[in-house]
Amino acid sequence: MMVARASRPRVTQLLLGLNALAYLYSIVLSGSARGITRLDQGLLIDGGLFARARLFDGGSVSLIGVDTGEYYRLVTAAFLHDGIFHLAFNMYILWILGHMLEGSFGKARFLSLYVVSMLGGSFGVLLLSPNSPTVGASGAVFGLMGATVLMHRAVGGSIWRSPLAPLLMINVVFTLLIPRVSIGGHFGGLIAGAVMGAVMMRFERRNAPAWVTVALGAMLSALLVLGSVLALPLRDLISDVVDLVA
Repeated sequence: MMVARASRPRVTQLLLGLNALAYLYSIVLSGSARGITRLDQGLLIDGGLFARARLFDGGSVSLIGVDTGEYYRLVTAAFLHDGIFHLAFNMYILWILGHMLEGSFGKARFLSLYVVSMLGGSFGVLLLSPNSPTVGASGAVFGLMGATVLMHRAVGGSIWRSPLAPLLMINVVFTLLIPRVSIGGHFGGLIAGAVMGAVMMRFERRNAPAWVTVALGAMLSALLVLGSVLALPLRDLISDVVDLVA
């Protein structure tokens, strides 16, 4: 059984702060009130997540994106939001779940969970919608949801009977029904977070030191980065398999 640790959720607060700073930076770059409700387009081009795009600059054309070696987008996109409502929704969930999970697992394990979930979301985007510029912490947040569901099951409870149930259901419905929502990002993060959550709880029950979980989280993160780099051939392979089955 997980035991809550009596300490402030410093990592959660740090993540909230970084997301807020990125949002404020976007407003400053936009130079107008429109930046409150829309992400600055220059920042989307420079830090958003997509596999490949053509950038027209005067008379020259250059290729940008993860497939061109800009791997930093796997991380930067997760701290950018398309307006105040996008930010507020993700940060509200991050605060609720982060406060609970960081208190249960500790700072180092929680940070590992967040990073794995974030990279899982990035991998999902590049696998399912590589040419749609994507931003937001939703992949990481969905990963926290996956870990939360498993944590409730581990202690003999059901997440669907908890006060968090409506929040989780709203997110799932939004993912499936609202246009422009990244299904790959959300469910990629959900799966990655659930896997990392299961690893964390398994080693927590064995009283393993935090560094063991963090090391495994680093390995999962490396695999997800590799998967993101190889997303293009993976997409082609999956398409070939589907064609053969069909």
